[in-house]
Order: sequence, then C-alpha cells, then structure tokens
Amino acid sequence: MKVCLYLEAADLVAKSGFKTAYEQQRKALEKVGVPVTDDPDSDYDLLHLHFFGPRSLFYLKRAKRLKIPVVVHAHSIGAHDFADSFTLFNSIAPLYEKYLYYFYESSDAIFTCSQYARELLQAQGITRPIYVVSNTVDRERFRFSEEKRQHWRARLGLKNFTVFCAGNVIPRKGILDFLEVARRLPQFDFVWFGHVWPKLLTFYPEMHKALESRTPNVQMPGFVADTPAAFSAGDLLFLPSLRENQPMVLLEAASLGRPLVVRDIPEYRGWLIDKVNARTGRSVEDFVQIISELAQNPHEWQRLSHAAEDLAHTSSLPVVGQRLKELYEQLLRTPVSV
Repeated sequence: MKVCLYLEAADLVAKSGFKTAYEQQRKALEKVGVPVTDDPDSDYDLLHLHFFGPRSLFYLKRAKRLKIPVVVHAHSIGAHDFADSFTLFNSIAPLYEKYLYYFYESSDAIFTCSQYARELLQAQGITRPIYVVSNTVDRERFRFSEEKRQHWRARLGLKNFTVFCAGNVIPRKGILDFLEVARRLPQFDFVWFGHVWPKLLTFYPEMHKALESRTPNVQMPGFVADTPAAFSAGDLLFLPSLRENQPMVLLEAASLGRPLVVRDIPEYRGWLIDKVNARTGRSVEDFVQIISELAQNPHEWQRLSHAAEDLAHTSSLPVVGQRLKELYEQLLRTPVSV
C-alpha cells in the first residue's frame, strides 16, 4: 500500500493548521511503515487530499477515473468555521459551503477531526462515509524544555504567570475575549502567537480597535516557527475560540504539559471535559475566575498538566498512524464509488 498525501497551495496555508496537520499525518504514517508520496503525478494506491482547491479537484477526478480511492480531509466544515475569519468571508460563506459539499461528496470517504464535525457534515447531506480521525502531535518535538522556556521568557520579557494562545488573529478565534481577560488580569502576562493580517484582509473595526488599545500585559510577537520552545514560555493555554474543529495548538500545548482553558463549545464534546483534562468556560467572567484559580493553585495546575499530557498521548504519531493505516486498508478493500 502506497499513499499520496497531497496538500495544494502549501505556501498559502504555511501559517495555518492545515499544513501542520498534513505534516504530522505524514510523520504518523511513516511511524507505522506506510509508504507515502506527496507527488500526485506519481504511482500510488490511495489519494488523501488535505485541501480543496482546483488542482485538488483535478487530481480527485483523475483518481476516480483510474479507480483509485480518494479520501478528503475535512479541515473545514463550511460556513461553520469560515465565517468571522477574513474580509467578505461571511458574504461568500454559503457559496463556499456549496462548493465544499460538491468536493466532499465527490470523494470515496471523508476524514474529520471530531464527532461534532462529522455530525455537521452529515446534516449538510453528505452521503459519503465519514470517519473521525484525530489530528496528531509529534510528542518528541513537543517536549517541554526548561532551557528553552527560560530563553523565550527572557526574549519576551516575561516576569509573571503567563497565559498564551496561538492562531490567526481573527474574531472567530476569540481574540476579543482574550484581550478583555488580559485587561481584567493585569497581574499576569498574556501572549498571542499568530499572524496579524493587514486590515484589508481582516476588516473588523471592533477587533482592530481592541488590538490597538490592548493593555501593556499583552504581547503579540506574530507567527513563530519554533512553537515548542515559544509555547514552553507559557504556563497555561487559553483558547477562547467561538467555533473550531480540533485546533492543533491544543494538542501541541497539551504535549508540553500546559493546562488547557477553552470555551465550552460543542466541538469539544466528549474530548475536553471540564475539571478532568481541561477547564471550560462560557464568558469572560468564567475565564477570569478559572485562570486566577489555576495561577494560585499549583496542585491543580500540576494535575491538569498531567491530564493534558495524557490527552496528547492519545493523539500521538503511532496512535493516529495506526488508525489511518487501518482505515486505508479498509477503503482499499471497498469498491471505488463513481
């Protein structure tokens, strides 16, 4: 069995979870001995697409003609995660969702990261088989380092308990709540790692006003390549996203033993459980209370740190690689749809 993992427009999505998920899946497959190519013009037994652009559609259609099974990875669910991102995205979200429906329905199977995402796709009328496959994290790379922690804390001038987040700076990620929580907790340091796009691309006046007037305890160093080292500088991940699928940053922070604080949204149902392996809240007031409690209670911080690492282990490269291998073998035994 040889698999083609193809990510169209890799440079375009270089600073997004699309590329990280794609790269990690390749490592996961190599861990379990599955031969992989990234060249869709080579020979292979199964095509696994990680994007939905015109070239991906071309290779999808060609594979179907050649009776090669095609898997599409649904990193995007449609309007659910498309809206409140970039300028004009809300206006074109319905058209985008229709195209995704066509693209996904043209495949033989769909992989997505959560049960909730699977249910949303089914609610849109998708008839192809949909399998839940967790994103994966390289636990060897995302290993906490005290040396790197001290380097990055000095580099950023961090002196206090540090709350961090990572991702594109867009409303859907909850940046407004992040900034407001920071304003209410001036005794802590807050860092958001992620690309700040030009206003032309993210025209949300309320967001830009909040960014420009953010409190002195908030730093925004932009996109960082060495994320394991940068994240080690933080003490707690706070991701207040309004809508998600399965953000890579959660697995990465968990692998480093950073406790997770997230919004209580359906996407995490059955995966992130309040007071078990994460803390969840619904409002700025909730987040302020939770973060304050964890900063002042080292025993609870330590417990959630261990719980986060256990969570990361269930999405480690060998575990997810074996899941992918078994699904590929199953699909290769199934007649290709037309």
